[in-house]
Amino acid sequence: MKVLYLATRLPAPPWRGDQLRAFHHLRLLAPRHDVTCCALVLRPPSDEAIAAVRALGVRVHVVPLGVAGALGQLARGLVGDPRPFQVLLYRRTAARRALDALLARERFDLVHAQLVRTAAYLPPVDGPPVVLDLVDALSANLRRRAAREHWPIGWVAAWEATRLAREEKALIGRAGATLVVSEAERAALGGGSVRVVPNGVDLERFAWRAGPPAGARLLFAGNLGYFPNVDAARWLADDVFPRVRAAFPAAELRLAGARPTRAVRRLAELPGVTLEADVPDMAAEIAAASVAVIPMRAGSGLQNKVLEAMAVGTPVVATPRAVAALDVEPGRHLLVAEDPAAIAEACLALLRDPMQGAALGRAARRRVEERYGWDASAEAVEVAWSASRR
Repeated sequence: MKVLYLATRLPAPPWRGDQLRAFHHLRLLAPRHDVTCCALVLRPPSDEAIAAVRALGVRVHVVPLGVAGALGQLARGLVGDPRPFQVLLYRRTAARRALDALLARERFDLVHAQLVRTAAYLPPVDGPPVVLDLVDALSANLRRRAAREHWPIGWVAAWEATRLAREEKALIGRAGATLVVSEAERAALGGGSVRVVPNGVDLERFAWRAGPPAGARLLFAGNLGYFPNVDAARWLADDVFPRVRAAFPAAELRLAGARPTRAVRRLAELPGVTLEADVPDMAAEIAAASVAVIPMRAGSGLQNKVLEAMAVGTPVVATPRAVAALDVEPGRHLLVAEDPAAIAEACLALLRDPMQGAALGRAARRRVEERYGWDASAEAVEVAWSASRR
């Protein structure tokens, strides 16, 4: 099958979040299909990023959008254009013409579009069929953020959520198949032709760790510039960790991840809290922790950070929102708690009883091996591709 893969970023290493999903799907599907990745980018990708994608056997076609035209497009949204700012930010007339020329020249069998951002570049209805990977219900994500933010950010988030909900509905009607990571995201988008394709975990990179590490380290890992993660890190450091340290003075909290905001950097000034912004090997970082704490209150989709900790065997304490997309059993694969006191108590239980943590870790590893390998995820994408061509 000849596939055009539309994205607004090349999946450059280190792969995280949506880029991780794109990388593994391309890695596993490119050997069986003729894939061209069209990157509609605000800034030119690095040579490293291009080489990494080409190494997968994928042709790369870069369409630079530039940031200069973004302001004009966003202004359209303020004066009557009903499309979401997520779409307008990436919309350029010249880029649309370039893509139309590519579609006419290459005659693709299918277009795979990643995220709502690519909406302005879908082929015409008489063109090749479209599989749209929304990953999650971004409109629902922004509605939750709107409820947590103060004016004016909360108001802007709510406004964008309304626009996104309309756009998501239209795109689902346009696409042959729409993909999301969980049943909860599918329900938020109204079901219908929406298919669940969970994320996976690299079981070789995130290999099983034998035996508990020394010390009493709690770890929160993720993109520390992303609002749901910033919210979780602050809540953990301010409201949960002091309770743990009061009962277990040797405990430490490690925050690990790229692009930490100023608010996150300030957390490293608190007693017992450290920050690692440039993590060369996240698997090793997770393996060095006694407990992976994932106290998500916002956000949506499937949390890769949970799968990665489960794969390594580091016991997990998480909120219900963090594990809502996963087929896991609290008390068997991980511990689930919702308020600061309960989260702290769950962490303390694991620090005091490493054998309990080891049992959770073994069961968690088995579960990701059974359900959450990237092979199964890529095969589900391939099924959606084939179904959309009928």
